[in-house]
Amino acid sequence: MQGLKKIERAAKRAVPDAWRKYLRASKYELLMQRNAPVDLIVHVGAHWGEDAGFYESCGARTVLWVEADPETYKRLVTELAKRDGTTQHLTECALVSAKPGNPMQFHRFKGDGASSSVHRATDLLSQRFPEAGESGEVLEIAAQSLPQILKAHGIVLAGFKETMLVVDVQGHEFEVLQGLGAGLQAFDMCKCEVSRVPIYDGGAKFEDIDAHMVANGFRLASHRYFQVPRHGDVLYMRDMTGG
Repeated sequence: MQGLKKIERAAKRAVPDAWRKYLRASKYELLMQRNAPVDLIVHVGAHWGEDAGFYESCGARTVLWVEADPETYKRLVTELAKRDGTTQHLTECALVSAKPGNPMQFHRFKGDGASSSVHRATDLLSQRFPEAGESGEVLEIAAQSLPQILKAHGIVLAGFKETMLVVDVQGHEFEVLQGLGAGLQAFDMCKCEVSRVPIYDGGAKFEDIDAHMVANGFRLASHRYFQVPRHGDVLYMRDMTGG
């Protein structure tokens, strides 16, 4: 939930870029660099593409950015158009969920749109982050599944050596993963935002996401289980042990 991390990000701007990855609770950046080149990254919940530079540094030759909010999507396209490297940045304006075609309400939140969600804010979110509450504006958007979007862009996961899925959709992560079906197993890594506390009403629980990832052949790589944050990012990697 990027909109709730502004204070942390601002404090870390004073730290040299090369050191910041060591200060984060999640070590996903270090793990990505060890597994570079990560040549395909599919990022659901793109916002403005703030991670573009890091993905390029990890050797991504293709990044597919998916953003649900039409206004945020416009800014995403503008920001990515400024990049002049060799990475191919593809974009899609879509609300990703488990059941394609299902009309869903999308709640816009205050601020820069990073906290907007299909889920409403809980009392906990409102108390802890009053500046990130709902704006009152609600859109109705027909859902798409991630396999639909990948097919529309001609992306065949088997054509890439190292693939990564990023899911940061403010409590709707489990539905995105469910919509992939067995296709989830075609990814090598998955970075996912998780919550142990109710940030969004009806939002995904870490325990459910973890059980789903383990059942699909992944292991939690970025944290020991007792270190998983109340709310934050974790990284799963394909379990090559067969256990």
